[in-house]
Amino acid sequence: MWPFGRRKQDEDREQKREHKSAFREATRALEDGRTSEAIEALAEVVQEDPENFAARVNLGTAYYSTGEYVAAVRQFEAARELKADAPKVLLNLAAAKSALDQLDEAIDLLLQVLEIDPQMRDVHYNLAIAYWRKGRMPEAMAELEMELALHPDHEGAKAAAEQIRAQAGIENPDA
Repeated sequence: MWPFGRRKQDEDREQKREHKSAFREATRALEDGRTSEAIEALAEVVQEDPENFAARVNLGTAYYSTGEYVAAVRQFEAARELKADAPKVLLNLAAAKSALDQLDEAIDLLLQVLEIDPQMRDVHYNLAIAYWRKGRMPEAMAELEMELALHPDHEGAKAAAEQIRAQAGIENPDA
């Protein structure tokens, strides 16, 4: 004999499907540059499912892209609590901390990323920028050189290296 109405398990499946659909739509909005729409939708997903790692990361990314760095940090920290060693989360959290001029914290986070994945794109670059902003030019150049050794196509790293060389009066060895 079958019970009348929906079973709890069916309701849970339906709710998960709705969350996935809402997440996909919100992510599409973020990718399409509809940031305020993405923030609104992702905030709802996170409110409904606080342990949704991807939604927290995307919400943090959306906040970061609008200059809402404190809100971005909150989301990246919540994502970090869910997956402590996710290098992209640490990289994003470091970027948000750097935007808030919390450079020492950003540097510590970037060094953690290097322990996890020493060849990850942009880690050495972001570390170089943080060192540069702290006036630590030799360390900044070393990190830029490492970024360019790993990723020779990194235009931002090339430009930053030129600026540091000009600022410090160092000749370009490739010139």
